[in-house]
Amino acid sequence: MTRKKLRWPGLLLTLLFLPACEGAGSRPSAVGTEAEEARKGEAGRLVIIGGALGSENTPIYQAVLDGRWGAGPLCILPTASGTPSRAMEGYAAAFDALGGAGTAEGILLTVDNRDEAASEDVVSRLRACSGFFFAGGVQSRITDVLLPHGEPTPAYRALWERFQAGAVVSGSSAGAAVMSDPMIAGGSSEGALRQGVQGTTEGDGVWLAKGLGFLGPGMVDQHFLARGRWARLLVGLLGSEDDSLGFGIDENTALVVEGDSAWVVGESGVVFLDARFAVREDGGNGGYGVRMYLLGAGDVVEMGSGYVRSGAGKAPVPQGEEHFASPDTDLFGPRALPGMLLELSMAPESRLTFRQGGHFLEFRKEPGFKAMAWEPSGLQDRTQGLFLGPFVLSVWRE
Repeated sequence: MTRKKLRWPGLLLTLLFLPACEGAGSRPSAVGTEAEEARKGEAGRLVIIGGALGSENTPIYQAVLDGRWGAGPLCILPTASGTPSRAMEGYAAAFDALGGAGTAEGILLTVDNRDEAASEDVVSRLRACSGFFFAGGVQSRITDVLLPHGEPTPAYRALWERFQAGAVVSGSSAGAAVMSDPMIAGGSSEGALRQGVQGTTEGDGVWLAKGLGFLGPGMVDQHFLARGRWARLLVGLLGSEDDSLGFGIDENTALVVEGDSAWVVGESGVVFLDARFAVREDGGNGGYGVRMYLLGAGDVVEMGSGYVRSGAGKAPVPQGEEHFASPDTDLFGPRALPGMLLELSMAPESRLTFRQGGHFLEFRKEPGFKAMAWEPSGLQDRTQGLFLGPFVLSVWRE
């Protein structure tokens, strides 16, 4: 695939940050038998987890189990893991603890036995699964086994057929990255700003490679706020010819996609980038007109329209008179972005400009700006429960 290279002469992004509601585990509309009836004839649910999934995060595990289709087990695929047997057994035990003995079953398909992706036994077992869970590790191991050189194996075809029939497909970390096509296979935010989209591991930009393609519209990134990856997703999205929606999923958090709706489950946030109406710059790494949202548990994106809605119960964040105190903030540091935006939201400044990664980055509050949170009196956690926006962000080269 030939990709355009883009430049950053003055990237404008509209950001709208929406709140989290801890513990929401199911779609904020009809679930259960009515939802199952509605799903007949549709592709299955996706549960895309940003990594570092805690064993106590019942809402995410339950979201996977609720998406099963058929009488077979939820099948654990440890293909990405460096310790596949241990990963397979650990996740199988976690799902069994919630759903009962025999809920999950491991299928040991790895880079060391990749020929098994064509074996009748493995294909038959995959066709009997009610859903799938990809463990974390290195995402290229999954594509090397299931889509070597971009060619689908019988195992991949079996997975795709079960998904189209209604079975859930889920995964954490590397198992999340492979959901889109192209997928983000490596890179950093600062490297992406400097070098743009790369087609190989050489260089320091964002590396795009072929993914499994279960998420139709959209590109996925994971460990998102914890590792400051927002700029690499942005550059990857603007450098892709095929995708206009981006989902950056933080740790111990999931994006659940079913039909035309996607909603957030877990304890942190998901950044949603909508670049459908963005103007990309020829010959560089950027463009302008990207909308950006931070979503918390229970918030919903309608994939077709890009419309975002959140739950009730938020209250205004107290406004202060103290000026912004962290002008040297590393915006690509762990969870730095939402923390900086919260501080700016409570400060009297209307805009801030940062210099980082060979670029200037300006954040500006728009008219009608709101700062909301579930518990605004405390604000102990600077990645949860926030509604901050709209902002406009301008990014240009030094």
